[in-house]
Amino acid sequence: MDKENFLLPDGIDIPDISGLKNAYTVTGEGTFAALLSADRLKGFIAEFAELIPEPVFFFLELPCSSEEEKELRQQETDPFHYKLYYLDNCTLPVIRALIRDYCDMLINDGICRFGFGGNQSGDELYIQSYKVMSIYCSDGSRTSAAEKLLEKYGAEKTDTLVTPWDIVSKDNPGTCVRAEEDGISPYDLPEMFKKAGMYYADTV
Repeated sequence: MDKENFLLPDGIDIPDISGLKNAYTVTGEGTFAALLSADRLKGFIAEFAELIPEPVFFFLELPCSSEEEKELRQQETDPFHYKLYYLDNCTLPVIRALIRDYCDMLINDGICRFGFGGNQSGDELYIQSYKVMSIYCSDGSRTSAAEKLLEKYGAEKTDTLVTPWDIVSKDNPGTCVRAEEDGISPYDLPEMFKKAGMYYADTV
């Protein structure tokens, strides 16, 4: 893919994103940090999921409510908390359907964090705040495949990855809002997938 303009997801707004580009950096053995334009994320996520040996898990992190934060945060400098949900031991067809039906909404939501991993292999793709990706591959062949996949989606290898966290400031504020698609938001998914086995795991 060529180097087109960098796009933020619908639920994220930063006035000046001129410092952002499709890029990745190696952070350790089998690990990467990466940033891709919103229009490239779904394709990358779908193809990375295909690299993970079955069974595959999906996880979702949703911000705690303001009332919950009053109990959890001891002081104003403390980080905000998320509720972590898992859908374990999925086949690839289930993961493909989840990505097909809900990945656009998850990408465009500015508040949730989510990802996929191998229940047995340990491989993991974590799409964090501002959709910055953290990637772990448990063996050399998948590490190589992940790096080729990043390059396929136009990510330039760099020593220092510039992310939205680096450019957000008082003069260049970041605004993140919830997204819905057909009346469904990420907050609906834990209940929707409850019968399929999705469960609350922890508050992080």
